[in-house]
Amino acid sequence: MMKFVVALLVLACVANQSSAQLEVTVQKSDFNRAVQDRFCCLIAQNMCTSSCAGQDCAATCTGRCGLFGLFTCGPYTCSAVAGSTCTTTTTTTTTTTTTTTTTPAPST
Repeated sequence: MMKFVVALLVLACVANQSSAQLEVTVQKSDFNRAVQDRFCCLIAQNMCTSSCAGQDCAATCTGRCGLFGLFTCGPYTCSAVAGSTCTTTTTTTTTTTTTTTTTPAPST
């Protein structure tokens, strides 16, 4: 029963993540049980590489493994795991300077 409550809390936290965060869940079908504990984060990082393609390079990706996804890997920034396939937003700022010169009127 306690695991169920913890799982619900984790799901509630995941649901509140911002859009700049990605999350992948490594399933049993992604690898066999013998390598699960050793290679879960490696597989999660590889899945994040795929998930980050086309996403903002500043976004992060977190991998989840194990029962109810309680084991967390990362977060990995998309720029670190998918630097060649993520997108970078560039902001250009233009500054205009106006100089006004006042010349005194000639004396009469």
